[in-house]
Amino acid sequence: MSGGGELKLIDQPLFPPDCVPAKPLRIGLVNMPWARTDTPSIQCGLLQAALRSFGHDARSVYPNLELSAELGADLYEIITEAPSERVHLFGEWLFGTAAFGVTEDVEDYRLRFPEVAEMCSAAGADWDAVADLRCRRLPAWIDELAARGIWSELDIVGFTSTFIQNVAALALARRLKEYRPGLIVVFGGANYDGDMGPEYLRNFDFIDYVVVGEGDVTLPRLAAAVARGADPTGIPGVCGRTPDGRVTTPSPGTRTRDMDQLPVPDYDDYFTALEALGRDRVIGRNTQRLLVEFSRGCWWGAKHHCTFCGLNALGMQYRAKSPARAMAELEELMRRHRVLAVDAVDNILDMAYLDTFCAGLRGSVWDTALFFEVKANLTRDQVRLLAEAGVWKIQPGLESLSTHVLGLMRKGSSRLLNIRLLKWAHYYGVRVDWNLLAGFPGETDEDYTGQAALVPLLTHLEPPAGVGRIWLERFSPYFTDPSFGMGEITPKSAYRFAFPVPGLDHSRIAYFFDYRAPDVASPDSVAELAKAVDAWGRAWASADRPTLTYRRGPDWLTLFDTRGGLRRKTTLAGWRAQAYELCGDAPRSAARVHRELAGRGGGEGGAGGGGGGGGPVERAEVEEFLGSCVAHGICLEEDGKYLSLALPLRPGLPGLPGRPGERAGGDR
Repeated sequence: MSGGGELKLIDQPLFPPDCVPAKPLRIGLVNMPWARTDTPSIQCGLLQAALRSFGHDARSVYPNLELSAELGADLYEIITEAPSERVHLFGEWLFGTAAFGVTEDVEDYRLRFPEVAEMCSAAGADWDAVADLRCRRLPAWIDELAARGIWSELDIVGFTSTFIQNVAALALARRLKEYRPGLIVVFGGANYDGDMGPEYLRNFDFIDYVVVGEGDVTLPRLAAAVARGADPTGIPGVCGRTPDGRVTTPSPGTRTRDMDQLPVPDYDDYFTALEALGRDRVIGRNTQRLLVEFSRGCWWGAKHHCTFCGLNALGMQYRAKSPARAMAELEELMRRHRVLAVDAVDNILDMAYLDTFCAGLRGSVWDTALFFEVKANLTRDQVRLLAEAGVWKIQPGLESLSTHVLGLMRKGSSRLLNIRLLKWAHYYGVRVDWNLLAGFPGETDEDYTGQAALVPLLTHLEPPAGVGRIWLERFSPYFTDPSFGMGEITPKSAYRFAFPVPGLDHSRIAYFFDYRAPDVASPDSVAELAKAVDAWGRAWASADRPTLTYRRGPDWLTLFDTRGGLRRKTTLAGWRAQAYELCGDAPRSAARVHRELAGRGGGEGGAGGGGGGGGPVERAEVEEFLGSCVAHGICLEEDGKYLSLALPLRPGLPGLPGRPGERAGGDR
């Protein structure tokens, strides 16, 4: 159970006067399957806290936890985390009978997406069980859920809908309206941004209002209007119907500017439900985690919107909480719920947090296990700071090890910078969540065969999860800007199975699309990279994981290399040892290395150092040496800059024994 304590009230200047209700309402915020079960809903938590600050009796309801307990955590998670869910919309399709009464497409769906049957079989569910789940068990579950007395106690029910929880929410909303026609049903979330929200409202008369965009201010304004008997249609961000039934186009809703004015999320209802159902039944072997939000928008995307990214649909402007507020909120949530594993939902870490928020965590005694999305160009010192602050995993959006492809993405990174991050993250024990993407207009076969050739040199670093073609996402530049040449754009075929509703325009409600991209690499070249990555993953998972390390002496270093199943040892002495280390922290040119050697007094030949029998080392000698390191696979070069690949053998952080990248106690 969660601990005691009162949630902080919101600073009222964020909210206009019409947020104050004439009377308090009873409001339920619903988090339907297939939302994650190992975390509470930050959407429900934030809105619940906001509504309560105005006196409403707001509560969060978690049917997703109940369904996980009923189906079993393993099967629930397979449906939730299926890597190809965007292709087959399996979780959405499963609720199709409950939502739309459709039963006859079960065999058609199986033939169209045979990988789904294989996936379920691995979880011990054959296709007959899947059909029974869709046609009998889930409709019965929705009926039982809708018949409960809790709904008769409410004035408004709000559904948050992100990713694959939309059809389940529609199924329950339909039943609730049948039982209680006067109940006000509101939908919002990422599935209702842009054109999507109005299209759903046009086709489902059991939805009364849709909140388009951020709901922090819009939902309290809507609730206040309902409380005084007014029509919320016309409130910025609210999509409703006119008296003649026409669906309105809302003006942009209020976007939170000062993030410090947002409330601390209220997660009490989640933990109450979790304990009542049984933690092990609901989340299985997963680690219990909290969600925090320290920023919105993307500071990089505001300058260079990544071409394939569909996030921040209604605005890229970056807004972050003050470091002091972020620290206070983190402490309050961890103290209240006694959970130390925390995921930030931010699109990107505010770089100012490194010297403030992270530095403060480094000095704390908490055993936090934090996750952040970050920019890929973090330096060695910045990665170390993250590790010391308790960041156990990062998602840096690496996406490619080809500088040319990264340029096509507008990533603002390079092959060497991405590898530098992999290198020092492994050294300091920070896990990296990443994959490789293909399918960018303007790419070449050499972009992928070159990456495949590079892979054997990197097997001592954490591999990507796999290689895949980019998704065409609504709101991404590839979708909105015709100059990129994307053609034959149509909603993913799974939408006609997941939403078999006559009159519903799938092109308006789809987030993922099929497409034809011009000037892309051949399937064979991408397959070559995928094969190399698969071998990388197997080597990484083996008991004899490849390593490339070095031990440093007074004027020499010895490299130990077990990549490729071989065992090699090489000693570099004198200025050569210094030159190799100088290329370790960041890519450096031979000229830069030569200058730094001279500045250190390391430009003299010495014990095994060559250099003309003790004379100054010439720049040409440095270039020749670094070139030989590249030839021997212990260093990489691009555009005249060199990055050494070996990691120091000394542990990355004090008190953390083991080879580089391994923390005592594993992944926490």
